[in-house]
Amino acid sequence: MAYWVNGEIVLDDYLDRKSESGEKNGVAVDGNALDILSRFEDWTEPEKAVESFDGYDRDSLLEAVNALAEAGLLRTRADAEEEDRVVDQWQVWGQAAQFFHFDTKDTAYISVEGASSDPEIKAGRESIFREIRASGPAPEIFKRNPDAERIMLTRAFLPMDRELSDVLVSRRTHRVFTGDPVPLRSFATVLHYTFGPMHFYDAGVLGTVMLRTSPCGGARHENECYVAVRNVESVPPGLYRYSPLDHSLEVVSRDFTDEQLDRLAFSQKMVTTAGFVCFLTLNLQRAMFKYRSGRMLRTVLLNTGHVAQTFALCATAVGLGPCQTDAFRDSELEATLGVDGVAETAVYVLAAGVPARRTDGHPVEDAPDEIARRIPEEQLR
Repeated sequence: MAYWVNGEIVLDDYLDRKSESGEKNGVAVDGNALDILSRFEDWTEPEKAVESFDGYDRDSLLEAVNALAEAGLLRTRADAEEEDRVVDQWQVWGQAAQFFHFDTKDTAYISVEGASSDPEIKAGRESIFREIRASGPAPEIFKRNPDAERIMLTRAFLPMDRELSDVLVSRRTHRVFTGDPVPLRSFATVLHYTFGPMHFYDAGVLGTVMLRTSPCGGARHENECYVAVRNVESVPPGLYRYSPLDHSLEVVSRDFTDEQLDRLAFSQKMVTTAGFVCFLTLNLQRAMFKYRSGRMLRTVLLNTGHVAQTFALCATAVGLGPCQTDAFRDSELEATLGVDGVAETAVYVLAAGVPARRTDGHPVEDAPDEIARRIPEEQLR
């Protein structure tokens, strides 16, 4: 992978193993190096490759070829076997997926907590703390907009006392809803127990952090929740941001329409007919303040998955039908939410409504026959 860094072009061999410290940097190259590399588009003997150069000393060219090979930018046939295997297995997802996955593998973990006698770990911890202190104060754990028009939600939460085993086995992705309004207490309960703070913790130089009902790397809780209300008791339809600070809905747009939702969600019926839809974003600075490695992108995506599961279980526990999708028009959604798509970017869509049920009490399946078809019981014996 090639990219510019401080005016230099850098080649990053993301399949190359990292050093023992877990750090792996690309190799800065100039035009001459690129010219040499271009002579190795196919398997070529170094001596033959340098024959085509005019005006350069042959020995210096061979020395440059060896240097490029030592830097991992040229491979022998044996060295290339692993690369060929990766390309074969990952080609469907393309270079971007390969780069992200393999370039963030084998990253060394250096905790900022605890003690260690390992000099390398101690030095790494001290370096991290220097960077954090130099960054200034920790980002706020709440996004604040004091001038926003807001709707205060009820704190008369429904009791979450349904048997956990029943909630787990009852959790399904619902695609058909009755069209009845989502009860206000159910709506407020799901938002509070999914996105609201349960506890607070003073993390010293890392700032105050909040603890939610979902696990999160470093308790950075980078997810923000924007809510499109379609059919919720006592809440006017519109687009809001859920404020966990005071359990309120901040008005983003009172004119948000079903037609907009339909376009943003690629006409997915389970989203466009739900009682309410939660658009999750990532406020990346909260995570970056503590974690400086690109591997943290994996973590914040996993964190979002944890939140989504909590949402699904909470919705199920109060009798709603949840669903989720990562199919949406990224840039259009970010513009609609009023976020820049860089410091704060859209990542997931969750929704819930009053589920339609058959006469036997099971949810209505609205999926193609080949997906929804049940396996006969006799075939399971």
